[in-house]
Amino acid sequence: MSALPLRNSQRTPAEAPALRRWLACGLAAAACHPAAIDPPDAATSPQAKAEPAPLAVVSPGMTSAPSGGPDAGPAPQPFSADETLPADILREVVREPARDAGMRETWRDAHELAGLSIVGVIRTGEGPGAPRASEVNAPAIDAARRKTEARVSIDVVPARARFVFSGAFALPQGTELRARADRYGHLLFWPGESTYRVASPGALRALIGERRLDVSPLSAADVRLAGEGPRRLNLRTRRVEVVTRAARATLELASVGGIGEGGPLVCRFLLDLMSAVPGAPACTSDEVPVHAELRWTTRGSLTFEALSLARRGNLPAQELSAPPPSFALATDPPPFVAADTLLQRADLAAFRSAAVDVSPASPRDGQAPPPDAGLLLVNGSDQLRVVWIDGVPSAWLSPGARLVLSMMPRGRYVLQWRTFLGDGWEPAETLSVPGTSELGAR
Repeated sequence: MSALPLRNSQRTPAEAPALRRWLACGLAAAACHPAAIDPPDAATSPQAKAEPAPLAVVSPGMTSAPSGGPDAGPAPQPFSADETLPADILREVVREPARDAGMRETWRDAHELAGLSIVGVIRTGEGPGAPRASEVNAPAIDAARRKTEARVSIDVVPARARFVFSGAFALPQGTELRARADRYGHLLFWPGESTYRVASPGALRALIGERRLDVSPLSAADVRLAGEGPRRLNLRTRRVEVVTRAARATLELASVGGIGEGGPLVCRFLLDLMSAVPGAPACTSDEVPVHAELRWTTRGSLTFEALSLARRGNLPAQELSAPPPSFALATDPPPFVAADTLLQRADLAAFRSAAVDVSPASPRDGQAPPPDAGLLLVNGSDQLRVVWIDGVPSAWLSPGARLVLSMMPRGRYVLQWRTFLGDGWEPAETLSVPGTSELGAR
């Protein structure tokens, strides 16, 4: 057995230089030796056959997604209302072993995509509450308020986003918007149709507020950093302030890796509600708004709040394509409906535990006579309006429309006419049922 080297305490002064020369030679020899490689007939490693996760999602005609830098590639172009788009076949990058050294990249059609699912809610403040009376059924009113939350389910993948609306919107339940990073604006999918319509930049205020696709005048957005924001959904946020002629907004943005330019598409949605010129640099890649407050320059405000975020690995590519195969362009306006309720008959009837006879109010000059039962609503204004009853959004009416809520028990209620976006409302009124509420009556 060879002798072990001496410990430092046992080495003589003469041996130290020799030891340093020996160590230097050893290190130099190790640096000069080439790295070990497998012999040509070695078995292929199982890891070499494994297919790595997709690196990107693209579609025909999309060379790069805008990221705000000088090398971001072509600027996005707006959707055109009369342009028939080719089917958006989403493809993913796949890396696989090459016959020569290294890996090669190929493309394949995507069936499922990895991304993020967000459940959000839009609020425009609280309406005036119910009168104080023994017959007022507060639990039923609270349950109706929860049912009529305006919810938005958002699926986000790199370069694509999908918005699905439910709850107290004037839009039909399940209405969809889809967005893509290489185009400004949105594609609108009406439930039950195999068509899509174009919501040009600046059209979201009219679409969500009045079921129309009119384009609001756009203005430049002044974007300013506002420091660190509060933790939301256990995520750190940063604040950005955005000012346009229509609103002043505070966005709280969280960084979520792996969503690329899909997250900023949610920012574009909010900025479109503010009538901002598209392309305002409010969000960066991999960022998504989790809270936003838009304060209208007229009056009132609108708040977007993310209630949950969940990573998904199985988002159907067909549901994110914009447009998907077999869907045709529709150039006609969305179907017209004069008025509708936002609650089921039983929900409205449950606002009172018992009917109470009250003296009917005297109709104003020119006001429509009350019905024999229930509440007659008449919208004499030039805007779609939402009727809040006892603090709950209960029905909406287009300009000139009439609607009878025949299921409402006799009694007194508090009613208010409001815009959906929360930028306009009338003073609350206490009225008797049977009775009439007419907006715009002289």
